[in-house]
Amino acid sequence: MKRIPLLESKRNIAGVLLLAALVAITYNIQENSTRIKRITNFESGMQTCFARVNQTYTAKMLGETTSNYLTQNFQNLTEECFAEGILNVEENFKTELALVAKKLSTLASNVHWFHEDILSPGSARAIAGESEGRDVGSRFEKIESTKDEILENTDQFKTELSGTLNKQKNFFYVTATLLVIVMISEFMSNTRRRLANQARENEAEAELLDHGGAVSVKVGEIIRTALEQNDLINCSKLFANYHAEQTVDKKAKKVSLEALITPVGTQTAATVNEKIDKIWNDDSIGVSADKSEGKMLVDLNLEQMSSAVIDLLAEKLFSQGVQLDTKIPENLMIKGRSEELEQVLYHLMNYAINSTQSENGEKSISIFAHKLGDIVAFDMIHSGLGFDEQILKQRAGLSQTTQTLDIDLQICQSLLEEIQAKVQLDNKLNQHGQIIGGRVKIIFKAGENTARLVDLKKGSKKEILASINSQSTATN
Repeated sequence: MKRIPLLESKRNIAGVLLLAALVAITYNIQENSTRIKRITNFESGMQTCFARVNQTYTAKMLGETTSNYLTQNFQNLTEECFAEGILNVEENFKTELALVAKKLSTLASNVHWFHEDILSPGSARAIAGESEGRDVGSRFEKIESTKDEILENTDQFKTELSGTLNKQKNFFYVTATLLVIVMISEFMSNTRRRLANQARENEAEAELLDHGGAVSVKVGEIIRTALEQNDLINCSKLFANYHAEQTVDKKAKKVSLEALITPVGTQTAATVNEKIDKIWNDDSIGVSADKSEGKMLVDLNLEQMSSAVIDLLAEKLFSQGVQLDTKIPENLMIKGRSEELEQVLYHLMNYAINSTQSENGEKSISIFAHKLGDIVAFDMIHSGLGFDEQILKQRAGLSQTTQTLDIDLQICQSLLEEIQAKVQLDNKLNQHGQIIGGRVKIIFKAGENTARLVDLKKGSKKEILASINSQSTATN
C-alpha cells in the first residue's frame, strides 16, 4: 500500500484552514443577515413615521380641528419617531449610510417646522387657498421627497448587502463541501491505517505462536512496515539499517573452555587460570572458529525454499494484485545455508512487490532458474520502475554516486556474499528502448542432489510384487 505522508500533512492543514474559513464565513453571514434585518426594520420605521406626518397633513386639510392627529402630543411622538431613526442609523450604519444620516437630520428638521406651520392660525386657510399663509403643502411635498430619497438609498445598500450575503452563502456551501470531503478522506486514511496495523498485529501474533518468532524471516519486514504506515519514517530507516547490520553480522564466538584445556589433575591451578585468561583475551580463537563454521555450505533445494518464501508473502501478493509466475525445476540444488538463503529470497521478493508498478494496472513478477554447468542462474523480473542509471553505472565502475540501493537489496547483497553467491542488476526494456521493469540475477554455486539409489530389483512386475509380499510376510 503506497502512502504519501506529505499529502496527508497537507490534508490536515487544509482541514484546519477550511474549518477556520467556515467559522469566519458563518460569522459574516450572521452579521450581514442581522444588518439586512435592521435595514428592513429601519425602512418600516420610516414608512410609519411618514404615515404619521401624512395623517396630520390630511386631518389639517379636512379641517378636523378636533382630530388627535393635530394634537401637540401626537406631533411630538412623530418627531421622536424620526429621532429614533437617526439614532438607529448612527449606531449601526454610521459609515455606510453617512449620507442617509444627513438626510434624516434634514427630514427631522423639516417635520418639526411642518408641525409648526400646521399649528399656526393661518395654515388652514393657506391650504384651502383662502389666504397667503405658510406654504404647508410645499413643505409636505419636500418631506415626502426626502423620505423617498432616504428609502431609495437604504434599499440600494440593502441590495448590496444581499448580494454579498449570497456570495458568502455560496462560499459557505463550497467550504463545507470541501471540509466534508477532507474529513471523509481523513476518516478513510485512518481506517486504512487501522486495518493495516491490525494486519501487522495478526502477522506478529502468528510469528509469536511459531516458537516466539525467534527464527522468523518476516520479523524485520513486519516491524518496518508497521513503522512506515504510522509515519515513523526515520524510525523505520533506523530499524532497517540496524536489522541489516544484525542480519549480516557474524555469529557469536563459540568456544568451549573445557575442550581447550587439560584436566586439572595434571596441571596446577595457576597454570589452568593462566590458560583460561589467555583464551579469554585471544580474539583470534573465536574468529577462526567462526570463519571455519561460516564456510560450511550445504546443498539446498532452491524450488522448495522459493515456495516456502512465496507462501509467506502470499497475502501481500494478493492484496496488491501482483501476478507471480515461477519456473524453477523441482530438484534444482544450490550451495548455501538455509537461514541466509531464506532471508535472501524473502527480501528479494519483498523488494519486487514494493517496486512493482504499471500504468495499465498490470503488475507481474517472473522467477525462473536453470543450471549451467557448475552454477545455477536465478532470475527475477518485475514490472514497473527499474534501477536508476547512476546506480547501474556505479556498480559497473563507470561513475561515482551517493545513491544507495533499496534496503531489501542491501540485505540480499550482504547475505549473498556470505554464501559465496553473486548478484547482478539491470533493467528490462521494451522494443522502443523504454524501461518497463527491473531484473535481478543471482549466480549460485550448483549443489548435488542428495537422492540416491538404495536398492535395485530386476524381473517382471509379477515377480517383483511376489518378492515384496514374501518379504512383508516374513517380517510379520
